[in-house]
This record gives sequence, structure tokens and C-alpha cells, in this order.
Amino acid sequence: MRRTMTEQQLEQIAALRKENYPYSFIGRELGLSPNTVKSICQRKGFAASGARKTKAEKQNAPLCRYCHKPLPETKRRGALFCSDYCRTKWYRENRKVTEIRT
Repeated sequence: MRRTMTEQQLEQIAALRKENYPYSFIGRELGLSPNTVKSICQRKGFAASGARKTKAEKQNAPLCRYCHKPLPETKRRGALFCSDYCRTKWYRENRKVTEIRT
């Protein structure tokens, strides 16, 4: 079964690639294969900019669960979302998943 790529996913891939994240990290965050991410980046021309991030930088950079943008450093420790908008959208889309767990 073939899934279609949404505009939001393309924007997230472009943003993360511009932040120098590797294909494997982007794929893991978005639930895609690293090869799929690589193909999309090459087709659309999403190139990394500048020096690569170190392993520690990649692991320590918390990302919003909805839009996958890096969380601002002013956010509280343990924050999962960058804004109320992202928080409500994520919970609305994942309502069934959270109801099953509780």
C-alpha cells in the first residue's frame, strides 16, 4: 500500500534538513524510512546547510511532537510542544491512541 506525502511532512523534512539533521534522524522522527527521506530531499533539493551537528547536539535538541521544530530554549524543561496550537492539534489527531492507553 502506497502512502502519499503531505505538504506538512514535506515542510518538516525541509526544515529539519536545513537544520543539518541526517536522514536517519528525520525518518525516525516522522515515522519514515531514511531512504524515503533521502529520495525526497534529493528530488526536492532539500540540502543541508553548513557543518553537521554532533551526536550530542542531535540527542539533546528536543523537538515539538507535532511540527518537529526544535523547541525554544526558553521553554520549560520537559516540554513536548512548541505552542498550544501544536499541543491541541497533536492531541486531536492522536485522540484514539491516547484513549486506548488510558
